[in-house]
Formats: sequence, structure tokens, C-alpha cells
Amino acid sequence: MKKRVLRFLATALAVTTVFVNPIVSEAGSILPSGGEYNYVLHTETDFKLMDMVYKIQNGETVTFENAAQMATLTKVGYADYQTAGPISITEGRMTYNTYWGTEDKEVYVVALSGTETIVENQTTTIKEDLLSGFELSNEYKTNVKNAIIDRIPAGSNIILAGHSLGGMIAQQVAADKYIKDNYEVLNTVTFGSPLIKGFTREGMVKRLGDTSDKNPFYSVSTFLNIAWQYAGVNHEDGGYNGDSPAAHCDSYLREDVWGSYDCCGEKKGSTLWVQTGTRMLTLNFATTSFYTSLYGTTSVVGTSIIPTKTPVESLDLAKQAVADGYISEDVLAKYTTFVPATNEDSVETEVSEVMESDAEVVEADTTEDDIEEVIDTELDDTAVAEDEAVVE
Repeated sequence: MKKRVLRFLATALAVTTVFVNPIVSEAGSILPSGGEYNYVLHTETDFKLMDMVYKIQNGETVTFENAAQMATLTKVGYADYQTAGPISITEGRMTYNTYWGTEDKEVYVVALSGTETIVENQTTTIKEDLLSGFELSNEYKTNVKNAIIDRIPAGSNIILAGHSLGGMIAQQVAADKYIKDNYEVLNTVTFGSPLIKGFTREGMVKRLGDTSDKNPFYSVSTFLNIAWQYAGVNHEDGGYNGDSPAAHCDSYLREDVWGSYDCCGEKKGSTLWVQTGTRMLTLNFATTSFYTSLYGTTSVVGTSIIPTKTPVESLDLAKQAVADGYISEDVLAKYTTFVPATNEDSVETEVSEVMESDAEVVEADTTEDDIEEVIDTELDDTAVAEDEAVVE
């Protein structure tokens, strides 16, 4: 009887996941697709992602103050923006207020992207959605665990963050016995993800869900713990009017929707005269490591990534997006990382400096004997020219 019930629940979850909300099988924008991957840059959220990709590639140090910034980091793992892998680990510091004052801790942020079927042999498919949804072990979760062991020293503080399937895996990792025994999981924040392993997770867990996004309810907890499944989501209305795919893809990167939550998903406010939602992360992207998550292996990709589009290509797409009416000039002006730098004044200065330097070298190497020799040679040439003129 129990097996029959579980089989029925698995079938129901599979049907609702694939047919009712097909966005889980393909990450990306709902706008027209194009290019080598799912889509080209069109929306402001796309440009936010590319901006962060280039910041990571350049090894910049960036401060996260809200949940939308953290969501952007989780979505960098999708192959639409780079090909390094769905798992990233970055070193940083977290500061926040407590009843006893301000805390400052060294942390490692583990960011996970969600369902993606366009990368060959990658463990981010419907199979992992179903296994994780039923709180069963899967290779994505195993690979994340292996990446943590490979990259993060035992005893370190960890913050987990994930979008969609990535948020489900993050909760499974936060509940893993080995991880809990060997690391301090401080926070887990998920974007568009259902409740997973509710009773065994370590640290503070915050699930964020747009009111139009159905994905936060696709797990076995909807059948076994419906109260926690629904009450455990922090809801905000992004204005998608029931369009679940659009909300799932774009809402969580919007600071106008999620800017009132800190980078670990706690809503800003105050309790007993102490500010809450004050967590800030300062991340050093020069330390970022990406990991692939392939069936059968996990390997380090590197500390920097190669975007799927060059800065020039991104700038051209941005200009086209403005021309097509997808974004405004004001929005475009906010994203300068992928705008090629041109500074004519600096170039002119460099050229003049080189010319002056060359002149100094010539002056230093020239002696009085050299000058007399040049003068004698010029006089001889002049005399020869005059003789030739007389002959004519």
C-alpha cells in the first residue's frame, strides 16, 4: 500500500512538474530565443547577469547587500552566460547585527544554478528534479558535496544559495551529515525552490518565492507537510499576474522586488530594537572556483570564467535591445562592465610620453664627435651637389 501511494505521488509530481510548469526543464528568458544557447540578451536581468560574469572574470571585489544580488550569482551558473559549470565557490566576509553587536565572519559562498538540459551529460535534468523533490540522493547533490570538500577547508563557515533545482540541492547539502559534522552551515537561501529536508537542515534557511511562481511547491512536502511548504515561503509580488515561467526566470534578480531582503534572504526590519536583515557579503571574485557537475565525475574548472559573449558582443546586443524597446538607455547606462573602455586623453598622454622618452635616449646617445661628423658629411654632400650643377 505504501509503495502504491509513493508511486502515485511520484507520478503526480512528475506530471505537474513537466506539464503544468515546463519552465523547470529549460532555464532562461521567456523572450525570443537565439544564438548558440537558449537565448540572447534582451532583458535587464540578462544584462545584470552578464555584468556579474565580467566582474567574476576580472576578479573584482563586490559587496552584496540584498537577495537580488545573491540570486544573480546563482544564475551565473547557467550555460547561457558561461560554460564553466553550475557550481561556484567564492571566499568572502559576512557582517551583520546581533543582539550583542556586529558580527564579522569569514565565509565561503556556494552558489548553485538550477534545471538545465542543454549541457550534455550535466546532472541538472528532470531526473534530479524528481530525486531531489522526493528528498532522495542524486549526483548533483553528490557533486556539490565533493566540490565543497575539494575547495573549502574543514571547519569553515558556509553559505548556500540556489535557484530552482539549485535551491533544492542546497537544502539537501545543508542537511547532509558529513557537511554538518565538518563545516558550519550558517545560511541557506533559495529562489523559486520548494521545501526539502525541513527537519534536518543546519543553519538559517530562507525560501523566497514570487507570488506567481509555482515552483516553490513542487516537492513531496506539498503532500506530507503542506503547512510548512506554503508558510515557509517569503512571498513578494513581481507583477507577473500568474505567469509562472516569467516569474521563475526573472523575478529574483529584480531589486525592486527583492531589495528589501538581505543577501541571505531575511527581510529587513527590526526586532527588539535590533535591526534584522542586515547581512552583507563582501566577495572576492578573484577566489571564485567553478565546478562542472557531470555524471560520474566532478572537476575544477578554474578561478575565472569565459563568457559566452565578448564585451563587444554584449554591448552590441545592449544597443539592439534599446533599439527594439526591451530596455531603456538608463538601464543600459547601469551596466558598464561589458562596455569597451576608450580614453583618448590617456592614449595621447602615453604617445607623448613615449616620444619624449625616445628623444631623451637619442640626446643621451649623441656625442660632440657624432655632431661634427654629421655636419662634415652634410658639407661634403653640398659641395658635390654644387660641382654637379657647374658641370651641367
